[in-house]
Amino acid sequence: MPKSWKDLKEELQEETKKIFLKCPDEIKRFHYGIITHSEAGKYNLNQYFGHWVHAYASLMIYSMDMLPSIQRLAMEPDFNLEQLKKLFTKVSKSGNIYMTATYGGQKNLKKYIDKMVEAFDTLKSKEEFVELLEVFSTYVSRIYWWFHWYFPWGIGTVLCRRLTPEDIEEIVRLSKTDS
Repeated sequence: MPKSWKDLKEELQEETKKIFLKCPDEIKRFHYGIITHSEAGKYNLNQYFGHWVHAYASLMIYSMDMLPSIQRLAMEPDFNLEQLKKLFTKVSKSGNIYMTATYGGQKNLKKYIDKMVEAFDTLKSKEEFVELLEVFSTYVSRIYWWFHWYFPWGIGTVLCRRLTPEDIEEIVRLSKTDS
């Protein structure tokens, strides 16, 4: 039997507290390149950076755009509870984030998406939906910020450095000389 939405809300709040200061192992694995949950890198010269980028981007879009959009739609009078539950389910279970939850190794995210959908049968109002969604969104946001924290931003400073006017002058000079 699925948990009531109130029980799930409490569980999500506890889980969010638990991961607030301690990064989940699922995300640390990306940091260290330990990809054991999929074949990431198998067809990419044994690198996993692309895998990491996809998981990071999906989680960023989900936490910063998709979930807040559902929350805004919940405030619209012409959206009812059934429509909101269906929207969340379609976006979360059949969308890119659910694939990321499995492909990206985010087993807890997948678990809580599934628990959210299961708990929907216990909701009686849009207000309860919004209350549960806000707690879930806080959890997802914290997961995203751990991804953001561990993401290898240094790659950008080495490989994607902006050229200065002096760099451009030097490139032009070098292209006009043989020695």
